[in-house]
Amino acid sequence: MTLAPLVGDASGDSIKSALDRIAAIRLRHVQIASTMPGLRPRELDRTARRDLAASLRRRELALSGIDAWIPHEHLVDARHADRAVTAVRQAIVLAADLGRVPVSLILHGAGDVAAAIVAEAQRHGVEIADHSLPLSTLAGTGIGIDPVICFSHAHDPAKVVHEAADRLVCARLVDLRSGMRGPVGSAHDGRLDVAQYKVALSVNGFRRPVVIDARQWAEPWRGIQQSIEAWSPV
Repeated sequence: MTLAPLVGDASGDSIKSALDRIAAIRLRHVQIASTMPGLRPRELDRTARRDLAASLRRRELALSGIDAWIPHEHLVDARHADRAVTAVRQAIVLAADLGRVPVSLILHGAGDVAAAIVAEAQRHGVEIADHSLPLSTLAGTGIGIDPVICFSHAHDPAKVVHEAADRLVCARLVDLRSGMRGPVGSAHDGRLDVAQYKVALSVNGFRRPVVIDARQWAEPWRGIQQSIEAWSPV
């Protein structure tokens, strides 16, 4: 479950209360964002990182990964590249400190910068989940699947899963509904074939948590429950 959309003025939840609610509905993994106030790498010293890990354990939660959605054009623009790469490197170190979880980002077109980021991740024992399309061919790069990104490139998410195969390290659960990101489970305007997507992940041996990605959802808590019901076996 992505934590960032559940915290802040719109939701009324703090980080702690959002974690409580996630645990209460029996989800067992959380995806945090490196740009999230209160969880930015530069704001978390060693004690704060230990406290975050302990806070998750107390709720029987585990971290599935870290989102580092740095605008990928910043990685290729000399005016922004140094700052962008520094932010990604900080996210990688945080991921290493919190259990070597994957870092999700988009590296499309970043060239030598992308190679340097992957090398930095490997040095810390962290996987990169690149959500770019076409799929990255850079050695050492893992793949992340976001169905909405697939649809925006006229790709079938299930086919992209098959193409990624054993390189897949992060799979998102989200749909494209009336041109907007939204929960899965709607028979009227949703585009994702949930059963086909689920089978593709299973056939390719994906055994990691599937991340319910509530970014930009109008009613995230309601959408979470709908997505759980759509994903759960009958």
